[in-house]
This record gives sequence, C-alpha cells and structure tokens, in this order.
Amino acid sequence: MLQKTYSIYSDDLNDVQLFIETGKRHIACWCKKNGDNVLRAFEFFQYSDLSSSNFEELIDNAKLRSRLLAMPVAGISFFWNTDEVLCVPKEKNDIAFLQQNFNLLKGSLPASTIFTEQAAPCTIAWRLENDKQDIAKKCFANATFTHPFVALLNSLERAHENLIYLFFYPRYFTICLFKENKLHYLNTTEYITPEDVLYFILNVCKQYEIDKNVAIQCGGFINNTSKLYETLYQYLEGFQLLHIDETRFAGDEFKEYPAHYFMPYINYAV
Repeated sequence: MLQKTYSIYSDDLNDVQLFIETGKRHIACWCKKNGDNVLRAFEFFQYSDLSSSNFEELIDNAKLRSRLLAMPVAGISFFWNTDEVLCVPKEKNDIAFLQQNFNLLKGSLPASTIFTEQAAPCTIAWRLENDKQDIAKKCFANATFTHPFVALLNSLERAHENLIYLFFYPRYFTICLFKENKLHYLNTTEYITPEDVLYFILNVCKQYEIDKNVAIQCGGFINNTSKLYETLYQYLEGFQLLHIDETRFAGDEFKEYPAHYFMPYINYAV
C-alpha cells in the first residue's frame, strides 16, 4: 500500500529539474531549477516493500497521487537507492571483477545488470534487476539513471579530521565514514531498534580504529524527540543534526518541518 507522507510545493514550479529516488520502502520526488540549489517542492511516499513484480504498479499509483510526476519538467534524474552497491577504487571497474564481488558479498541475482559511475573518490557500482530498469525507462523515457551514492559523495564536505555522516530513511540508514579526508566506508543497512543503529556505528568505529566520539553529522528522517535521536545523542558525544541555510528552501511550507529532513536531497546536483 502506497502512502504519501510529505507534499510540499512552492509557487514557481516552471522549467524545473525533477529528481526521483526509489528505495526498498520509499519514493522521493523533488525539484530544483537548473543552476540553483533551492529546493522548490518535495514529495515522499512510503510502502511495505519493492520488487520487480509490483514496481510498475507502484509507479502508476505514485503518479496518481503525485503533482510532481504529472507536470512537465525540463529533465529527470532517477536514483536507484539500493543496497546492491559497491564502492571500489576507480581503476577497479571491470564488470567481471565486479560480478565476482557482488556474488561473493550479496549473492547471485539472476537477470540483472551491473552499472558503474565515477564519483569523486571512487567508482560506484550497483546491481539491478533488468525488469526494474526496463520499467523505469518506460515510465520515465528521458530520465538519466544513477545511484544516490554518486550524488552523495560529490556533494559532501570533508574535513581533515575523521568524520561520519548518517542519513536516515524509513527503517534503513546510510553511513559514510571519512578517515583523514579519505573515504573508508559507505553503506546502507536496515535497522529495527535504535540500539541496532548505535551498535552498527560503534562497530564501524572499532573496525576502522576511529574514536567513538568522532564528529557525526546526521540528516534525513530522524526526529529530535524520538528514542533513536535520544539513544545516539546519549552515547555518541560527537553526534549532531546537520544545519541547512533556510534560503535553500523556496517556500514557507518547508519551515513546518525540521530542515535536516531534506538532507541529502537538497545537495543532489542537477
């Protein structure tokens, strides 16, 4: 069952670039004008699970409930937010090498294709069922397709000291670790309880020999009155929510929500 969680629109939606992101349990749609970084509209849908068998029906239902998916736009960027993804050195982009690693780390996925794209520090490779890609191409004929890790890595600020980014979605989160200004870890994982998230972060810090009080910048769908926030704030000294300049939002309706909800979407480049 598809449910719209957020629908925020500014007055000026002419000649905008449309962004679409699909994950295991969400579809996000947002838009900006080419050449600026102002978020002009945002829609967010949630559902129970995504498979190739119900993907086309899911997109059709979203179009019935979406203003952004129904209006004319200047261009479309489509992001596959899948955990079937690897970050490898730039020179390691041979498909046979990537296939072996996907099979080793994620298991076999019949009737699928591996896609690659260069991000600032590495190659991002993602694996997708052919049916899903074919359906997306049919539904959004003129779209360009990529993985959100590409946009994420190209937009994140890095520091000379160690730094962790967290971005929350419904029931899963992305964690990105920079150690001495170099990318060391980037992955998306599911969680059930706040303790799951805390233990995962502490384990990453241990494995990569990072102090647990490292600076942690957090965005996405986390409420500062939630048990999740309280748990992370209590046990992680460097934990804080990302700050966003309000001039990055085109309408007052965005101010009804915590600004960090719209990270990392607001930084995705056209």
